[in-house]
Amino acid sequence: MIRYKSLFVLIATAFLCMTVAFAAGDAAKGKDVYQKSCQKCHGADHKGNPAIAKSLKVEFKDLAGKEVQAMKDEELKKLSLGPTGKKKPVKGVTPAQLDDVISYVRSLKK
Repeated sequence: MIRYKSLFVLIATAFLCMTVAFAAGDAAKGKDVYQKSCQKCHGADHKGNPAIAKSLKVEFKDLAGKEVQAMKDEELKKLSLGPTGKKKPVKGVTPAQLDDVISYVRSLKK
């Protein structure tokens, strides 16, 4: 009985690891999408475009900073796709591309 439990745990762990690996986006592709769809507002340095921040009277968070990096992927997706405050929703970015962008943002971690 113990052997079967151990085998089940091993298989379940392997399956979970494979699922996580396949669910993660491609950071290199994400960088391209970021440059086309996100950089205008979030800046090449990932700290936000000061002119846009000033005109909207908002403060951009450093995408490489602790606050953004502590957020879960689902939170980042929700913020990216939906309108929040003065932020308009991102258009023309597929769910797969958004996974890639999140992977890219994760690669910025300080």
